[in-house]
Amino acid sequence: MLGFSVSNGSNVRPARLALALAAGSWLCSASALAQDAPEPVPLEADGSASTPPEATAAPVPTPDAPPRETGSLNVEQADGNTVVVEKPTTPVLPDKKLIPQRAYQLQWEIDVPLFAIGAALALGREIRSTNGSAPAYCTTIPEGCNEEDLNAIDQPFAGYYNPRWSDATDVMVLMLYLAPWPMLWVNNTLLNALNDITIIYESALTALALSGLATLSASRPRPLVYGTAAPEDVRNSPSSSLSFISGHTTAAFALSTSTFWTIYRRHGSGAYAWTTLGVGTAVASAVAVGRVMAGKHFPTDVLTGAAVGASVGTLIPALHDAPVLVVPSVTASGASIDVSLTL
Repeated sequence: MLGFSVSNGSNVRPARLALALAAGSWLCSASALAQDAPEPVPLEADGSASTPPEATAAPVPTPDAPPRETGSLNVEQADGNTVVVEKPTTPVLPDKKLIPQRAYQLQWEIDVPLFAIGAALALGREIRSTNGSAPAYCTTIPEGCNEEDLNAIDQPFAGYYNPRWSDATDVMVLMLYLAPWPMLWVNNTLLNALNDITIIYESALTALALSGLATLSASRPRPLVYGTAAPEDVRNSPSSSLSFISGHTTAAFALSTSTFWTIYRRHGSGAYAWTTLGVGTAVASAVAVGRVMAGKHFPTDVLTGAAVGASVGTLIPALHDAPVLVVPSVTASGASIDVSLTL
């Protein structure tokens, strides 16, 4: 939680809301004071003020009478005269422990373009995987794919192929896609949960877009292309050149990281948030290992995918400010705006 004060007006929307609230509070205060104000004294025919009968029975305050408090006003006696002194008010700050119902603020100017760009680039990767595209370049030359062209980190994994690991990683990524629903919907409304899940899915789609862009640019052969463990039709398929970077790993880390930030924004730095980060990172890491064991990607492919996914999973939530609680504060020395921002 971050709290700060702004004493001058601003053209941002939270400041406008604060000014409106301040004006409303002033109107309420003026109305309350008007109700407590004394009624006008009627005049006699000769212009002199008449004295109501009940006024003579009212006790006259003595100089020794203790001060009386009326709201934010102190009624005191000084030299036989009644003096009204205004005491400074204490601003009412929002509850720092209040759990926000939404972690993010959606913005059409940001979210719609990101979804459109992500969908376009993800579609391009799918088009590249169709049967009309060419396979990995080294499968079309007599020399074949040479392991010596790989770096020292990736060389030991050339020729790996295990389709069961590939199926397992599909299931784990699906789990990461579905996990935010029960985590955010419980004790909340569907619309609030959908608001935050939109940002999580937007993170995954943006990460996949960047992954697809890198994959189409690099056209790196998969590990299964090296050797003969994989069937020939798999080695010669159009997707055999989509090794760098790992789309599964990128999406997995984007989902796990953005889910963590969502829970952190809604529930604070507690066991729930850090458990979410730990479990999510473990599942995403298992996806990365599984992609290598399946022969789909080299270690450098999944390491790069993890870095891109975690970065996007942090960046997209950061672009959407959490709800801001604004409280106007009026004192004897001036007016200010107390803003509480949930980070």
